[in-house]
Amino acid sequence: MAMQYRTSVDVDNLFSTSVIPVLTDYLSIAADQTLKRGALIDETGKLCTATSEVFAVLADDIDTTGAAKEAAVYLTGEFNEKALSVATGATVAGLKKSARKVSIYIKPTM
Repeated sequence: MAMQYRTSVDVDNLFSTSVIPVLTDYLSIAADQTLKRGALIDETGKLCTATSEVFAVLADDIDTTGAAKEAAVYLTGEFNEKALSVATGATVAGLKKSARKVSIYIKPTM
């Protein structure tokens, strides 16, 4: 009898479509943050505030309590608005124009 494996996949719908190529890189995420996949990150590695310029989208959850850490980020792509996160007081919609400058396109969730 053949061995069978059971796997599961969690779909978070971070990506909207695949028309725009997705480029990845690593970025030093600033210390003392606990961030989830889909966080909009500025150039300094901090979660975007209302006055930040978007630099990247965090690819995986990360906890930088105590020290900065390298993390995978998406530099370009099309992302679902409801799957993204920003700092308290900011809105994803408010950062949409900033994100377009670096080829990060934020689309409404259908």
